[in-house]
Parts: sequence; structure tokens; C-alpha cells
Amino acid sequence: MNSIIDRVLVNKRPCWSRSKTTLLSQMVPMRVRCRIILVALLTLVTPLLLAAPTHQSGNKPDGGEANAPASIQSSVFTIDPTVRFPETVSPGTKLSITGDFAATDRKPAVKIHAVGSDSKSVPSIDPDTIKQVSDTEIDVKLPDKLPPGRYYFTLNYGGLTSEVVPGEVRVSESGVNLDGAHPTTAYSSQNGGFDFDVIGEGFSTTPKDNNIYISGQGLIAKSWADKKSDCDEKRKEQMPCIWYDVQDPDKLHVVGYPKETYQGPLSFAVRVGSVQSSQKKLVLARLSPTELRFWSILIFGVLAYIIYRLVARGMRNYIIDGKSYTPFYSFFIDKETDTYSLSKFQLLLFSAVFIFGYLYVFLCSWLVQWQFVLPDVPANFSAILGMSAGTAVVAAGSTSARGSKGAGGIRPSAADFITTGGQVVPERFQYFVWTLVACFGFVALMLSQDPATIAGFPTIPQGLLYVMGVSAGGYLAGKVTRPPGPVIRNISWDKDNNLLVVQGENLSNQGDYFVDGKKLPIIIDSTKNLIQSIPQDQASDRSFCSELRVTILTDKAGLDLTTGDHIFRIMNKDAQFADMRFTADPCTITSVAMSAQPAADPQTPGGANAKNVIVASAQNSGIKVSGTGFRAGIIARWTAVGANEPVEITAVNVQDDKNLTLTLVPGGAGPATLLLVTPNGFSAVATITIVAS
Repeated sequence: MNSIIDRVLVNKRPCWSRSKTTLLSQMVPMRVRCRIILVALLTLVTPLLLAAPTHQSGNKPDGGEANAPASIQSSVFTIDPTVRFPETVSPGTKLSITGDFAATDRKPAVKIHAVGSDSKSVPSIDPDTIKQVSDTEIDVKLPDKLPPGRYYFTLNYGGLTSEVVPGEVRVSESGVNLDGAHPTTAYSSQNGGFDFDVIGEGFSTTPKDNNIYISGQGLIAKSWADKKSDCDEKRKEQMPCIWYDVQDPDKLHVVGYPKETYQGPLSFAVRVGSVQSSQKKLVLARLSPTELRFWSILIFGVLAYIIYRLVARGMRNYIIDGKSYTPFYSFFIDKETDTYSLSKFQLLLFSAVFIFGYLYVFLCSWLVQWQFVLPDVPANFSAILGMSAGTAVVAAGSTSARGSKGAGGIRPSAADFITTGGQVVPERFQYFVWTLVACFGFVALMLSQDPATIAGFPTIPQGLLYVMGVSAGGYLAGKVTRPPGPVIRNISWDKDNNLLVVQGENLSNQGDYFVDGKKLPIIIDSTKNLIQSIPQDQASDRSFCSELRVTILTDKAGLDLTTGDHIFRIMNKDAQFADMRFTADPCTITSVAMSAQPAADPQTPGGANAKNVIVASAQNSGIKVSGTGFRAGIIARWTAVGANEPVEITAVNVQDDKNLTLTLVPGGAGPATLLLVTPNGFSAVATITIVAS
């Protein structure tokens, strides 16, 4: 430098005009002034002359603040200047550095440095955790014991030496925090595993960095995905699968976790890298809600069927107007009136609903919540059952003391629950409606809850109990104060004398009478009493009779009662009525014989009806029956010798109203019984003598 300055000064030329005299020129010699100026110029120019034309190096780490250049590149390799890391990460998290890393024979080296002026000891990155996964990506795993703080990376790769990677790595101080699982009780999915979500914060945006730890089992994840559809496509051996949506960063989704035997309540945690959260509770249900409801209904049905079979074993079908009612209907039918009983219905319905509810709550507690205790029964449920049973008992006592309600129509119907003798009465209506509301509300509230949250029966408020009590009281008050209604037990028609004989109870001799919907007219000029009656003992109304003999003048009534079936109705003064069918062609059996004439006439035992004799046989045999009142749809039942129950005969051929043929197996010798029942319930029975051939 001094030699250059000396050569410049050899010319002995002033650096500026000598005529310009300044204070500086008077104080500093000319040679010194020129030397200072040249040194300043060379200081400015030299860095420009020595700078590399093709590469601008990044900042080297010096323990201070790192500012990454806007563009980091070499002649071959570059780092993507837009690299961005998650806002917060945990120790052990895997991060990706993107750029142009086309060489496959080079080993990347990544170092981590703390941001800030305070130097601190930073754990080094394990070289085995640094991997080039493609020409554009290098993965690096943070040290497992990396303290919370702010960090940045430098990369050595090819011509890149200690190049600062853009973006700051912030290690969270709070780690992974869990709120819990959703749902808190998981149900088996269609693939046989369990799907549930983990709610919390601090999860890694790289799905593979997130794992689920089950206490006593360890880490469970076998595959990872970015969306649920990818997890659904995994094979069974790749389950459970964890997927993470960056748009919903507070959830981890677990798909297809296979439950182990007797694994119900469990404790789980989330591990992100080497950081593990605190443990939370999760329950794996044995049954799904649909399966739980199915098994509850099935078990309830089995119990109901067992009870039904016990009842049916000692009962036969009940026939009303030719229709057969199974023993099941005995729970509802009041045989005194052949109508459905409201008191029986409400007691049976409350009992069935509460039994089903208790069974359902028990299964929820046992198979979903893993609580091995029998559920408690609230006191208000005992009160309702007691109220229901008491109502049924008092209603039965009232009927016995005052008489039954009117029978109404011929056959039982749902209208019987709100009517008395065919008349709608308000106290029965409101009692019936409140029974349905209470039972439906109980079942609906119970089944609409998550089985995992059911702690017992739905709460029945005191106000509803009061309403139910008032409703039951109103029903009983109406039953006590309302007069009894007509009930017809037997009816017969004597067409030769035009006399209709009606037997029953609460039959008013001051009522109205109808045949086939036509009201019988009042005959003023009749020379005889058309209505004769037998008074009923201890009746609440003096007009009530136990038997009526009604003479019908068919010509004046406009009725043809010489043939066919007809309906008689009696209506008492309070409009309660009872219907009963009668026939002008009663069914009778006059003779029963073999269709094919046997080789020898059978010997009739002493005392037997010679017209009703057939030959014993173990094969189907043709039988011909003679009588009256036969019609299409007639039913035949055969009770063989020694049999306890009749067998219905399917091969019945009605030839005319006086002849029909049957095909049956007569069986062994002895007395048997043949029963014929018309479609409207009129029947005829005969004892048949079976003799050996």
C-alpha cells in the first residue's frame, strides 16, 4: 500500500490546487494529506474487487440473532427460501427441509442452534435421524431432550456449507395437553374396531410424529394418513390408523383400534416425538347402541314368551263370535263383557315398560359402562306401579259390587279402552291417554340417551305423579258412579213363535231393542205383552233383568228372520248397549257315518247312538255328516279317543246346508267328539262312537 502511494507522489503534483489554502493545508503537510485520501479510496474498492461473482454466502452462526437471506443457492443445490415450520413443535418431532437436492451420493448434515444472544448448550441432532427422502426434501428429527425455546437449522450439503435454513423452530414449553377422548365411550365400528378422536393441543402436523400410548399395552399406531378415507383403505394388519387434519389441529383421529379381551375402561396418552401427555380415560363398549337395543328387545321378548307359555299351558283359545283369541289376549280381555279392560291394559303396560327399562339400564351399565352392579329403582317408580296395581284392584272390586260396564260391540276392539257400553266417557279417555303419554315418554327419554351416559331411569317429576294419581282417581270415580251396562250371555231365536230369548245381566226392560240395525217398533194395539222379563237380583236399577223374552212381529218390523244370521242390540236408558249375534239356521248334527259303506255293519255298543258310529282306523277315512245349518267356512274339530286337545280338520267339504263330508283319522275304538263351528261362532257338537272293524 505504501509503495503505491509513493509512486503517486513521485510526480510532485499537488492533490488539489495550491492556491486554495485552508486551515487543514496549513496544519497537515501535502504528502500526508494525499496518503490519507488514497487509503480511503482503496479501502472502499478492494472488497468489490475480491468478491465472488457467483455465490453469496449466508450468515454464519455466531450465537447471535440469525437472519436468513432471501435466496440461498449454490451452483447446483438450493434451499427453498419459503420453508416454514409449524408454529410450535415438541422434542422428537420430525421436520422437513425443502429445496433442490439432486445429488444422491451426498450425506446431508444438519445442525441446530439456539436463537438469541445468550449461548446455551443445544443437544446435537443424531446423524441417523437425518435422511434425504427425495430430490426436494430432507427430513430431520429434533433431539428427544431438546429444551423449550427458539431454534434454527444450518445445512451442509455439497457446496452449501453451514447455510442457514429459513424459518424458526419453536419448541413448546407446555408439550402435549389433552382434554380427553370424544366420545368418552367408543363403540365398535363396522370394520370391527373402535374409532375415536383425541382432543388436545400440541400435536405434530406430521402424522407419523403422533402416536397413542395405551397403559399396559404401549404405542398402538401401525399406520398414518392425512384423511379418513386413506385410513379406511388400510388392511387389518395396518390398524389402528391415525390421521390428522391440519385444518382441525386440535384433534387426532384414531381408526380401527382392535379391543383386547376384557378391555373396557383404559388409560391413554398421546406421544409426540419423545414428549408424552398426561393420561386420560376411555371406555370401549362391548356393544353398539343398535346392538344394545336389539339385545334388550330380544331378551325382553324371550322373558315375555316364557311367561306367555306358562299362561297358555293351562288355557285354551277363547272364541268370541266365531273368532279365536289366543291366551295372549287373556291379559287384556274382560271375559265378563268380552271387551278389552282398561285397568288390565294400564297395569300390564306399566309393568312391561318398567321391566324393559330396568333390563335396558342394566345392560347399559354392564356392557357399555363396565359397572357390575344392579341399577337402583327410584321411589317414584314404585309409587307408579303401586298406583297402577291399586287402580286395577279397585276397578275389579267396583265391577263385582255394582256390575260391569256395557259390552258394546260383538267383538273386542281398541275403542273399549275409552268407551263404556259403546259410549265414549271422558274419565276413561284421559286415563288412557295419560297412561300412553307416561309410558311413551319413559321409553323415548331412555332410548334417546347415549348408553354410556345413562345413570338410571329417567326422572319422573312429582307433578306428573300427581297428574297420574288424579287421572286414576277420576277413572275409579267414574267406574263407581256410572250405572252398569247391559251384557248378553246367551241368545236364541224361535222362528216358529217369533220369540227371541236373551239372557245376561243389566238388561233393561225399558230399553230400546234393535235387529240388524232396525229399531223394533212399539205396537200399541197388540193383544199380548211383547216383552216378558225376569228381574235381576240385587240390581242397582229396578228395570234390570237377567232374562228377556221379546216377541218380534216381523211383518210390522219389516224383518225377515226365517233364515240366516242376524244381530240383536239392547240399549239401556243411559245409551249403553250390547250386541249379540243370533241365527235362524242353527247348526245341528243328526248323523255321522263312514262315506264308504263297510263290508259289515258295525256293532253299536249298548247305550250309544246308532246314527253316530264309524269304524276305527289309523288311516285317513271319509266321513259324511248330516244335520242343519251347514254353510261355507264352517270349521270342524275332532277329539280322538284318549286325546286331550281337539285337532282341526282341514278337509271339509260343504255340499249343502244339511250335508258335508270330512276326511280324518278316526283312531282307536271308543267315544270321540266332533265339533262344528260356523263362521259366526254358532256351534254343534256330537259324541261319535268308534268301533273296531
